[in-house]
Amino acid sequence: MIRLRLRLLLIALVFATGLAGCGGRAYVYEPVDYDSFLARAERESDGPIHIATAVPGREETERIFGIDLYDQGIQPVWLQVENTGEALARYAPVSTDAEYFSPLEVAYMNRRGYSDEARKAMDERFYDLAMPRYIDPGETRSGFVLTHADHGAKGFNIDVFSDRNSYNFTFLLRVPGFEPDYARLNLREMFAGVDVPDYEEGALAEAIRNLPCCSADRRGEETGEPINLVLVGESEELLRALLRSGWRETSIQEASALTPQFLYGREQDAIFRYETVGGDSFYELRFWKTPFRSGTDAVYAGQARHYYRWIGTVSRLDADVDNARNFATQKFLYSQAVKAASWVAGTEVVPATNFWDALFNTPYFTDGYRIVVWLSAEPQSPFDIELKAWDNPPWWMQQ
Repeated sequence: MIRLRLRLLLIALVFATGLAGCGGRAYVYEPVDYDSFLARAERESDGPIHIATAVPGREETERIFGIDLYDQGIQPVWLQVENTGEALARYAPVSTDAEYFSPLEVAYMNRRGYSDEARKAMDERFYDLAMPRYIDPGETRSGFVLTHADHGAKGFNIDVFSDRNSYNFTFLLRVPGFEPDYARLNLREMFAGVDVPDYEEGALAEAIRNLPCCSADRRGEETGEPINLVLVGESEELLRALLRSGWRETSIQEASALTPQFLYGREQDAIFRYETVGGDSFYELRFWKTPFRSGTDAVYAGQARHYYRWIGTVSRLDADVDNARNFATQKFLYSQAVKAASWVAGTEVVPATNFWDALFNTPYFTDGYRIVVWLSAEPQSPFDIELKAWDNPPWWMQQ
């Protein structure tokens, strides 16, 4: 009797497995519109290597791959490499994303609910769409690299190696369907018709020292956190440097859901965020374009803050606001985005003892310093940074 039951159970399992293999939904996708990619592609050339690249938006990606990859934090980058040289060229996908996804990895992640035939078709589809590693002499190859999703501007590198030479490209592409919060403003024309002072060195240092100590509320009361970071550079250059350093734009919708901070009588011009590993905290940068410049460079007064997630969606401000300032600066340094830097003494010093003694009246503590950073869109060696001796650095830097 027991043997009969085991035999019946085995037959049932085999039958169920067969049904599972035959059942499931089909895998449906649409052909790739390569003409569309080529029409909007950004292009760069270096010697015998010619690059064209574009980033599909969420809806376009779902049509091509049959799956909403953006919802999984995955973003394809379309790449075309033309090799007009006489030697084999090799593309390094790790240059575009150090932790890129392999095609079959993503197909495997999405296998559930599909029939065996659909899974096979999905594997073949993802594999066939992948950007090849090697491009023969006189050949043009194209395909997709599966990267981590950036919902705003997409900054990335492309490295190609051929005949013992390295060809390096940097791109900044706008992702279709995303509007950053600063898109509501015309930053280039913000002070059009106004006599904007042009400060150099000593005068610039003094103007930065005299910036308001803190952001304000809608009534102009300085109740926010300190202005502790100042960026100097051309607008597009600053954006490239921020993105290369791992900071991500916020959308108009995201920014509208956040409590605004005010400076110069207006709310912040732009918000950037950096999510820490594990997602248990994040850093936030808010910037205001100042009514003065330095040569051809714009000057942005900034506020670096650190939040850690407390309960559910509730986040709390890290009271050590200097930590956020120093973290942001280190991100710029290690991303090779800094041309020059300087310390400037601010007007507000809140000792840590004040925070411990008046916990509910003093939400943060600070040494009162501001870090001024001149950013570069092109990689800069940390050993070549110009250190401007405007003010002595904080005491802990002089030990």
